[in-house]
Amino acid sequence: MIRIDSHSTPMITQTRSASEKGEVDFAVLLQEEAARTAAQSREQLERDQAAENNMRMEQTAEQDAHDELMRLLQMSPAERIRYQVLKELGLTEESLAQLPFDVRMKIEAMIREEIERQLSGGQQGPNGSDQNVQQAISL
Repeated sequence: MIRIDSHSTPMITQTRSASEKGEVDFAVLLQEEAARTAAQSREQLERDQAAENNMRMEQTAEQDAHDELMRLLQMSPAERIRYQVLKELGLTEESLAQLPFDVRMKIEAMIREEIERQLSGGQQGPNGSDQNVQQAISL
């Protein structure tokens, strides 16, 4: 039977005498290598997490674009025109509802005119909808 404590004591003594002679201590080398490996593992984990986050963001953006397209395809032509005009103004239905009544009514009238113009086949002239959009923004 081998006694573990009898073998470990001489090794400790050897290690101490080796370090006293200026020789490299195996325990120090092992500790340094463990620290290096841990740092590399952390860096790799961070790179993997960043790549996973980027992939998730791309998938989310793709899904959002798909959902937006499906929503637009399900809209009537008048709803699409309304959506387009609001988007040009930098508004949503919710933000439009938050505006003061008189401003909201002017924008609603402008939207109505644009819907009528586009659905009647009218062409945008030099004073077309872009000027109307600028007028609504300045309100």
